Amino acid sequence: MSLRPYLTAFGLQWKIGLRYRIAVVAGLVAQMWFGAVTLMAYASVYHAAPDVQAPLSLRQAMTYTWIQQSLFTLLPLGCLPAIGDAARTGAIVYDLLRPVDMWNWWLSASLARLLGNAVPRAVLLACVAGPLAMLVGLGAWSLAPPASLISAILALVSITLGALLSATIVMGWNILTARTLSPLGSYAVGTPLAVLLSGMLLPLPLYPDWIRPFLLVQPFAGITDIPIRIYLGTPIPGGVATGLGLQIFWLAALTLLGRLWMRQTVNRLEVQGA
Repeated sequence: MSLRPYLTAFGLQWKIGLRYRIAVVAGLVAQMWFGAVTLMAYASVYHAAPDVQAPLSLRQAMTYTWIQQSLFTLLPLGCLPAIGDAARTGAIVYDLLRPVDMWNWWLSASLARLLGNAVPRAVLLACVAGPLAMLVGLGAWSLAPPASLISAILALVSITLGALLSATIVMGWNILTARTLSPLGSYAVGTPLAVLLSGMLLPLPLYPDWIRPFLLVQPFAGITDIPIRIYLGTPIPGGVATGLGLQIFWLAALTLLGRLWMRQTVNRLEVQGA
């Protein structure tokens, strides 16, 4: 099987994502603002209850927030916009006629869109929240370095798995859009699930004890929460191997289920028109 078509789909979508540079800067400013507001809230809570033993220290919670904000566009908030337009107009028939594996074709484009949006913003925010914040005297509020070199390497591996997992979840939204002929449902379902269960609204280690085991094993935790825990060196039940194993498990399981659902959807898909 040739990889060229899928690399082409990835490259085209990557270039589209990098085309809107003003949007990247605007998104960076928005994430910096939300990050700063969140950090001030954490500082108030931690200073008001200094004797409370939280799973994350204040500095760790702040670093968790900065990394989450930098990876916000990596979240699977909905379908690939091009597939939403194709489903609405009927142009999806062109994807059906291409002599390629449709799953890999859509997955390549979905992964490229996520990375094309996330990588530039993550690099810029890391520079601003890290070295620049320390230079202006905000070291206590800045992005902390990884716990160790091993943590940094394993975090990069985990982020890679998280990106693939996010793209696989986006594939579910793509298939839902192809079935319903509208992208609205994917955004209505995907956005609240991704924001709540990934730790974007509140770091998952700060949730009550009784719900933490569930939050760790659900697939959205593998997108950003597990990579950030590895980066910070905070304990993961079962160790780092368990965290990476959960990411691989959900990647394999969702790929299998997604392919079955796509096959059903393609077999039932009808395109009307002259």
